Amino acid sequence: VSTQSTGALERRLPWLDRGNGYVYLIHEADRVVVFGRGDLVFVFNFHWSESYVGYRVEVGRAGKWRAVLDSDHGWFGGHGRVDPGTEYFSSTEREEDGRERHYIQTYLPSRTCLVFGTEEGGED
Repeated sequence: VSTQSTGALERRLPWLDRGNGYVYLIHEADRVVVFGRGDLVFVFNFHWSESYVGYRVEVGRAGKWRAVLDSDHGWFGGHGRVDPGTEYFSSTEREEDGRERHYIQTYLPSRTCLVFGTEEGGED
């Protein structure tokens, strides 16, 4: 992923000055890190050979999500294994303490980064 692409993402869906990030997941065995900042969720699969189908990713709120940056896209020299037109609809689970957690499921190719967001920048 290039500086040019992250700059374009910042102009379209600002996230750099949106306060502290939130780490949703660090899974050492899967080698996956998920964190959110602003209205975006960043998903890194650092595994050298494992891709994951239906990987459950926590997102900050309920709604319809899209991959707004995909390091596996052909533009970055990737294999284009994630369909850029896919819409991800969240599911909600209620914790014992009453808090709600929202999740999407995605294909997560090995050695990639996906950034999820809503094109509306916070509105569903």
